[in-house]
Amino acid sequence: MNVEYPDDRPLTPEEAAHLEHLKKTVQDALADGKLSQAERQTIDNLIYADRKVTVAELQTVRQAIRESLGDAALEYDWQP
Repeated sequence: MNVEYPDDRPLTPEEAAHLEHLKKTVQDALADGKLSQAERQTIDNLIYADRKVTVAELQTVRQAIRESLGDAALEYDWQP
């Protein structure tokens, strides 16, 4: 299935650097196979830093999770 986005354009160097930083943050957070509340908040802060959530950011997070965990389920390490 081919999905097209109306505002699809090449990334600026700043956007590419932001996505790479986001990817590394997600990979570091999932190094132990679990995601804590603090790690989730750090990822959310990166995504919402410019008060916009882009398709590229969501794709980057999804790809980083799959690269880190493969087919394994994501575990949450949230203590009440």
